[in-house]
Amino acid sequence: MINPEQADFSNTPVSPRRPDYSYLPADRGSIPVVSIITPFYNTDESFLETASSLLGQSLQAWEWVIVDDGSTEPRSLARLASVGSSDSRIRVFRQDNAGPAAARNAAFSHSVGRYICLIDSDDLFEPTYLEKCAWFLESHPEFGFCNAWTANFGEEEFLWRIGFERGKEHLKANSGPIFSVVRRSAFEASGGFDTSIRFGHEDWDYWLALANVGYWGHTIREYLQWYRKRKSGRYSQIMDAEGVHREFERRVAAKYAGLEARFPAPQKRPPDAFEAVSSQPPFDNPLVKDPGARRILFLVPWMVTGGADRVNLDWIELLRRSGYQVTVCATIDSPHNWLPEFAKLTPDVFVLPNFLRLVDFPRFVLYLIRSRQIDTVLVTGSTLGYQMLPYLRAFCPGVTFLDLCHAEEPHWLNGGHPRFGVGYQEMLDLSLVTTGNLREWMVGRGGDRDRIEVCYSGIELSERSAVDRANARTAVGLTEEIPVITFAGRICEQKRPLLFAEILRELNQRGIPFRALVIGDGELRPALEKLIDKYGLDSSVHFLGTIDHGKWLEALCASDIFLLPSQYEGISVALLEAMGLGVVPVVAAVGGQAEALTPDCGCMIAHGTEELAHYVSAITRLVQEPNLRRTLGGAAAQRIRTHFSREVTAQRLLESLDRARQLSTLQPRQRPGPGFARELAALAVEYARLTSVADTLWSHWVQSAQGATATAAPLPLGEMARLLTAFGSTRLGAALFANKALRRAGAWVINRLEARRRGSVTRSRT
Repeated sequence: MINPEQADFSNTPVSPRRPDYSYLPADRGSIPVVSIITPFYNTDESFLETASSLLGQSLQAWEWVIVDDGSTEPRSLARLASVGSSDSRIRVFRQDNAGPAAARNAAFSHSVGRYICLIDSDDLFEPTYLEKCAWFLESHPEFGFCNAWTANFGEEEFLWRIGFERGKEHLKANSGPIFSVVRRSAFEASGGFDTSIRFGHEDWDYWLALANVGYWGHTIREYLQWYRKRKSGRYSQIMDAEGVHREFERRVAAKYAGLEARFPAPQKRPPDAFEAVSSQPPFDNPLVKDPGARRILFLVPWMVTGGADRVNLDWIELLRRSGYQVTVCATIDSPHNWLPEFAKLTPDVFVLPNFLRLVDFPRFVLYLIRSRQIDTVLVTGSTLGYQMLPYLRAFCPGVTFLDLCHAEEPHWLNGGHPRFGVGYQEMLDLSLVTTGNLREWMVGRGGDRDRIEVCYSGIELSERSAVDRANARTAVGLTEEIPVITFAGRICEQKRPLLFAEILRELNQRGIPFRALVIGDGELRPALEKLIDKYGLDSSVHFLGTIDHGKWLEALCASDIFLLPSQYEGISVALLEAMGLGVVPVVAAVGGQAEALTPDCGCMIAHGTEELAHYVSAITRLVQEPNLRRTLGGAAAQRIRTHFSREVTAQRLLESLDRARQLSTLQPRQRPGPGFARELAALAVEYARLTSVADTLWSHWVQSAQGATATAAPLPLGEMARLLTAFGSTRLGAALFANKALRRAGAWVINRLEARRRGSVTRSRT
């Protein structure tokens, strides 16, 4: 999947640089779910790439109906014949040249799938395109068709994020290429493509024909489509031909006069209270699995810049090297800025909120396990993942279930995900933790020690030379030989970035020379930047934002001191990487940090009233004694080589997975009954729904409370009514909407929410 921050348009879905999952159908003779229809006319060798793109789809329950629209070029016809004979699911029909609209209609007449996929003969899809679109339409019956964001490649290269959300604006202009997956019923109702349109824009007319009979679509917020741009293409010819485009605009205005007033505007249905969770998928998609192959599913909350996500990436890479095939599911709505990083390792990546209603999350995960014949499921950081465990265990006999935890979170849900790990331990074959400290924490809360194993995070070892350091300093804009202090991680309350600012302020007031690098992003970045400006440190502190892993290591090479005054941690991956490069750590004495950082490698600072002074004192000494920095840095690098290398972690991880499989066979956990399992899944969905509403209320309350009294209503009246209705309190919501005097009752609800929540976390990882 393309990275919008560093777009590489040469790395298409069929590039040899892409990871492979070996999507092969277990049954080529089954009734197709999707019928792919393609007009073909003298297409060059790019057609072979289109074929490769479709053959590599994660949804293999398809047929491909190609209509040759009177091709005359021998080599093109030979390519078509070769592709047509390569797979029994591909069928080729021929007609006299009548234009792409007529060819698509002819292809539709030969199709049988419940969904129709439109693609031209030289374009490409990401491997999960068909699967996500088909599931979107199953999950959202209010929409008649869907597509995704587009990467335009070839003779022009750019990203296109405009889609069907434009609604009636389509009466004025098209939104993009022909790509879409359409319900068969919608295609039939529209009458298909207008065959009188031969020169182009037949796709624009087609979307409006669908709208004219009451159907409209949705665009998935992922770059799943690749449109090949040619300067000699039909669209370019239309736009270059004098008057042709304007004439078509006049034709559209006349043909669809009055449509604007009744243009369909379907909306995603909000979650309902206690919706029933099904265990039956809308369709089957059995894929071949080689005997002895291993397939693992990671259930994660999100894919964002952070230490836990870095561990997930590292572990997925280790498992791939060991022959595993990996699937990743993220369960919450988020920017997911590291999605392309995960997609570098496996194409089988799914952000569930991007294409599913909440109630369909459980059955989609169940479908994935069955489709891929996944043998191991690892829950890490996903509250909903834990809560789905009884449901998954009930319907997935023979599957091994584990979880991975990094640190207790005392200010969130009475311990955070490790608390879930203890609570759901009877549904887990084995729990993995990245520190011995966390294992003891879990045992102290009722966890079974024999089912909890320590598996330290390891890092790729690298050496830092003087040349590397000089080049790295230049790369981040540091030319003076002055000590560099680096802070890295999510700029959130856990990492205490505001304390970091106070430390720098005190160093500056003492006249201690330094430059500081801040790497990462998060909700407290604006507050941190404001403090840095207030303290007059702008020229000394450089904000690098979210950077890729290579640039992060480069920044570490430029550093002398790694400063992380966290509220809590497991063992910070950033700490391990800093130590591995000989950067001296000055970090909080929390969690399992002492298991990595011994006194001969750096400085650990305990929480307490003198904490700021201790940080300042430790850094002052390190700045003033370069020989001490070199000694501590050398010892830190040696400790990482001995105890925290990637190789050590890989061996331990594979041993732990083997033990989990043995336990699941020799000492299997009890499986819930199917009815009880579905009810628990429904409760999990309900918990996620209410948590989302509570988070919204909490966020508004926090914003309102800044400078407001405790009794002030933090939400507009209508919004409060909507949210209370979402809670299931329809009468209270209606009353609140009708009677402004009940604002105080709404504020009371929010105050009660505030009292039930601990700490300052504004987003739960459901």
